[in-house]
Amino acid sequence: MTSPEPYSRDTINNSPLAADGSDFPCKLQPGAFHAPTEESIYWAGQNNTIKLLGSATHGGGSCQVSLTTDREPTKRSEWKVIKSYEGGCPASVPGILPGDATSDHSLQLHFAIPEGIEPGKYTLAWTWFNRIGNREMYMNCAPITVANDSPSNSFDNTPKQSPAFPPMFVANINGCMTRENVDIRFPWPGSIVEYNGDRNNRPQESEPPTPARQIP
Repeated sequence: MTSPEPYSRDTINNSPLAADGSDFPCKLQPGAFHAPTEESIYWAGQNNTIKLLGSATHGGGSCQVSLTTDREPTKRSEWKVIKSYEGGCPASVPGILPGDATSDHSLQLHFAIPEGIEPGKYTLAWTWFNRIGNREMYMNCAPITVANDSPSNSFDNTPKQSPAFPPMFVANINGCMTRENVDIRFPWPGSIVEYNGDRNNRPQESEPPTPARQIP
């Protein structure tokens, strides 16, 4: 993720999270939360863009954009999903794109901060579950400011917020493994979902939302 500019941009890479979950969230490590010089500001309800760099798109997959009020997230942080992308994320291609980790293919995801989220400081996370290749979870985090002239609701954990902002989906680092060659359907995608890619790569409606297997 290049925009919004992530924490510690000069020290992170585009590899997945560790398989044992030791660097979840945000590739947690010493010095993981060096803030960028200029923080991204988003107005609620307006269209925004996440920009990604690289070529190893692994046949697409499914992604989520989530927020937490913690500016230095920990394993105890509560993440709330504001948009899910099921299929074709970050690119709708059968394999990988040409080039290497520095290739700029103008990969973009569009999202908006939902109306009703309280203005303030947040950490935004982009998470991705690749369709082909090793069973992995990718994650980048960035500090952002949400601006809103007239917020109608707060971003909290009250029951009325739960249907709109479900917990972030976590797998492949915690014993729950997604199935290869499938663009997963999230069990709790939230109220804003974008569908891309080949619909045949997504589970059928009669199948469980998230094909996965539990390992010891």
